[in-house]
Amino acid sequence: MQRRQPFVLLTALDPSAVANGYLSVQGLRRLVSSGVFVRHVDRLHAKCFIVGPNGALGSANLTGSGLGSSVSPNKELCVVLNSEQVESARRLMLDWPSRPIDAIALDVLEEAAARLGKQHKSQHDTLDADSALQLAESLLADARDGERGFWLKLEYGQPALDSWRAESWFASPKKGKPGFRAGDFVFICAKDTKDCYAVVEVKGESEFQAPFYESWTESHDPEAFSRWPWTTSTIPRFVPNRLLELKLSELGVSGQALQNGHVRLRLDQFTAGVRALARLSTD
Repeated sequence: MQRRQPFVLLTALDPSAVANGYLSVQGLRRLVSSGVFVRHVDRLHAKCFIVGPNGALGSANLTGSGLGSSVSPNKELCVVLNSEQVESARRLMLDWPSRPIDAIALDVLEEAAARLGKQHKSQHDTLDADSALQLAESLLADARDGERGFWLKLEYGQPALDSWRAESWFASPKKGKPGFRAGDFVFICAKDTKDCYAVVEVKGESEFQAPFYESWTESHDPEAFSRWPWTTSTIPRFVPNRLLELKLSELGVSGQALQNGHVRLRLDQFTAGVRALARLSTD
């Protein structure tokens, strides 16, 4: 009698994937209860299917759309593996560090996904990997409401994370009142290093030569009061614990576009930047 081989599924327990409908907790529960060995692999992105001596590697996810069984299947590209490649892929995947998934792990995953939908008006605490992901998803949910603008603001000098962890402000040149509005989201980028490292929300209308700014410039930079007279107040929305390697070019913005010190971003640029910060925060 031929011995039956166990089924093994390697996946990544990503609360964001659950919240956005890309990963089914109920489906994982059914697999676990039916005897499939389900294991979590950090940062897993591979799509490989092996059944006995047969294997395929490609773009398809383990869904009806990916595998062609739905009414409207995706257009996917997969390569069939020969027997030697199948064994090589099997050994590689089983050598990846992983941990078993049980009912308790799925309960935790479901709770984490539910928390992603809660709105956070501002960031109050330092971030660990889970809270960074939650804060990023909350920020992007707010970004999709259609009422906000998105900006990139260039700040002189080196990155200064601590400056943006509480209510703060930035200055703009005297070419006219800047277009920032209350509720807009702003990526802060350091001019010297081109690091885009924090996201803040505009708190209110920009002010011309505000009294607090006059006092600040007297002791820090007297010329700034006339050269950069507009100040815009902010609250923190996503400020990582440490500097992350997200450069200006990765948001699709050139230095020439920042002659006034700020530039508008499209929603897709802003979204990609926030997700990059969230991903880097979990490394």
